[in-house]
Amino acid sequence: MTKSQYVYNSSMKKVAIYPSLLALAERKQDWNSEIERVAPISSGIHYDIGDGALVPSFMLSTEDIGLIESHLPVDVHIMVQRPSEYIPKLLTFPSVSAIAFHVECSEDIHETIQTLKNAGIKVGLAILDTTPADHLDPYILEIDYVIVMTIKAGYSGNPFMPEMLSKIEEIHHKRPELPIVVDGGVGEKTINLCADAGADGAVMSSALFP
Repeated sequence: MTKSQYVYNSSMKKVAIYPSLLALAERKQDWNSEIERVAPISSGIHYDIGDGALVPSFMLSTEDIGLIESHLPVDVHIMVQRPSEYIPKLLTFPSVSAIAFHVECSEDIHETIQTLKNAGIKVGLAILDTTPADHLDPYILEIDYVIVMTIKAGYSGNPFMPEMLSKIEEIHHKRPELPIVVDGGVGEKTINLCADAGADGAVMSSALFP
């Protein structure tokens, strides 16, 4: 795999690649060697944490972030109902540079955004496939990026949902300078479609770690 495979050809728009360790959940001993292998094409490491409620999986553990030895920044995606139960621990890891939580969570979103900003962390909001894009509207000027789920969330390897492209376009139209990261089912055949719709970054799991 080379960088040239992940350049949007019609406009030469480069899409940032964020390898997800979720595909390596059962191979923690390989994390650092695999990260080193894909580091030349990577902008950061994507780290998924679930609570088994917002999504039907617990994914990776908070504590295992400490196993990562890479110089790459770690962007954490907490797919949980109560972000406040996870954020304090996440802030203890120097490698964590960004945290995205879900617009579908059960806590005060404005307050959570401010907590992360006060800690000097980049703030993202993630949105599930079933949630309309306009649910982001009250917060879209406060955040640093958006994660659009392009699969049924919860497990690595679920198929890409092309109907999410219109959601990417809608968010991009509302705030064109806001980075949009797509998460789920993204590979060589779908990354250009996402870039065309307005995505600036892509989380890749199974495509990088077969």
